[in-house]
Amino acid sequence: MLHNIPNPLTYWRAWITVMGPLLLLPIPLLASEENQEAIWCMYTILVMAVYWIFECLPLAITSMLPLVLLPIFGVASTAEVSLNYLNATNMMFVAGLMMAIAVEHCGLHHRISLNIISFVGTSQKLLMLGFMTCTMFLSMWISNTATTAMMVPIVDAISEAVNNPDEVDVDDMESKKETKSRSKSHEVSRNFLLLSCAYASNIGGTGVITGSPPNLVVLSTLNKDYGDGNAPLSYASWMAFCVPLMLVNCFLAWLWIMVLQAIETRGEPARTSDQDAKIKKVILQKKEALGKMSMHEWQVLILFIILVILWFFKTPVFIPGWGDFFKKDTMRETREDYKSEWPTKVTVSSATPAVFIVALVFMLPREYNSKKSSPALLDWPTVEKRLPWGVILLLGGGFALADVTKKSGLSLYLVKQLEGLKSLPLLLVNFIIALSTTMVTEVASNTATANILVPILSQMSKSLCANPIYLTLTAAVTCSYAFMLPVATAPNAIVFGASTMRTTDMMKAGFIMNVICVITTWGAINTYGVPMFGLSEFPAWADTTGATDCFTSNTTSLPSPIVGPL
Repeated sequence: MLHNIPNPLTYWRAWITVMGPLLLLPIPLLASEENQEAIWCMYTILVMAVYWIFECLPLAITSMLPLVLLPIFGVASTAEVSLNYLNATNMMFVAGLMMAIAVEHCGLHHRISLNIISFVGTSQKLLMLGFMTCTMFLSMWISNTATTAMMVPIVDAISEAVNNPDEVDVDDMESKKETKSRSKSHEVSRNFLLLSCAYASNIGGTGVITGSPPNLVVLSTLNKDYGDGNAPLSYASWMAFCVPLMLVNCFLAWLWIMVLQAIETRGEPARTSDQDAKIKKVILQKKEALGKMSMHEWQVLILFIILVILWFFKTPVFIPGWGDFFKKDTMRETREDYKSEWPTKVTVSSATPAVFIVALVFMLPREYNSKKSSPALLDWPTVEKRLPWGVILLLGGGFALADVTKKSGLSLYLVKQLEGLKSLPLLLVNFIIALSTTMVTEVASNTATANILVPILSQMSKSLCANPIYLTLTAAVTCSYAFMLPVATAPNAIVFGASTMRTTDMMKAGFIMNVICVITTWGAINTYGVPMFGLSEFPAWADTTGATDCFTSNTTSLPSPIVGPL
């Protein structure tokens, strides 16, 4: 009879979905009256964190829960919460995603990848470096999921060429699903080649501010907390800080994978020159199959370059940007129906040039032919199919939480609970945040992690008399360093599914990568990041109330990156 009793663990996700909110309910019910709004806001964040971590609901649906919970608990109105789901930062992200879809739609990313790989070289070490360089570069601009998924068949084609003693034809190879059994060294080489693509994809997303959603959370938080454009963090300054860090991390990841591969293939014969020649042939065949660059590809490439230039020079900080010419005061204050909450200054954000270029993508034809019309560079059905709407909602839900965290007083409440951190050196606080963020993002969405941590760290920075960029930028960048678990990121999941790796293999390799990237990020923010963002002192733009005493006490205590103690 016992075998007829259902196992309650079979429905563990349903149990967490129901019991999670109930078990957390005493937190707001036992809170003092003056902290009711803040604690109900905390309750909402905790419920969403549980749902995000255990994926009780699809991530995008969980991200819409603030529209239900916050109005019900009297923390914020529905209209107030809704405004955060498609703000200027999210519009910039949407437009950037559409440009990435245009690149994928015309096949330009395939051409770029094959040219980078063939340029770097086809020896065993250089081939992996080529794959990582290509994946890293592409994931800066297009979805890291799409980048990794694109690289898997190329890895398989090259792996088959190495493993097959006969001459290899790419068309025949791709039409046949079955592959010959591989030797241990070939299987290990293929697994590590796939793993290198996942690592490079995760690292590449940190290079530009539109490369990964957590990056945009920092920009949105700083603009909301300290005024639009007041903090010296722009597209250009982000690249100036993160691109060198990205290159170093990618190079160290390559070295680490090469070490692991050498250990795993000890005693196995090295790859021969004939196998290298086959790899060259496979890459050449794939390049020839693409043919010459079409007018479609050329136009998308030119428009994408123009967009990056417009983003870079909008507010580059080191020189006046073109965005400065569009700043103006409105005449709203002179109107009889003027309300104090209406903004009186007009500024151009990064969403404006992005939407402008996207509009051109939908206007310009693929081919210029006087006899017949040509479809546009991108069409709406393609966008509907490929645009990751869930990520947009996830980002919007995070912005809603960030907004209400400040308005409800939760951020101030949490800052008071973390008063003990004042006794620790700021360097140590920064390292703890970097390490803990990296570990949390292994089991939670990197966007969700950034949305919860970054707004709190922004407020905590004022309590510590630290430049808000110091903690928020560190947390956002380390949110992308999820190398240990297959479920941590989409690239990890794709690579794990395509390989014969075990979870323990990925965990052992990924733990060291996590530590490496935490150390390099911590070193970067405390060296060249100090003069770049003025981190050695509390900035005037962060003093929004004029009541801080941070200017009278030198508590930042960050070391000079150039001159050490004598």
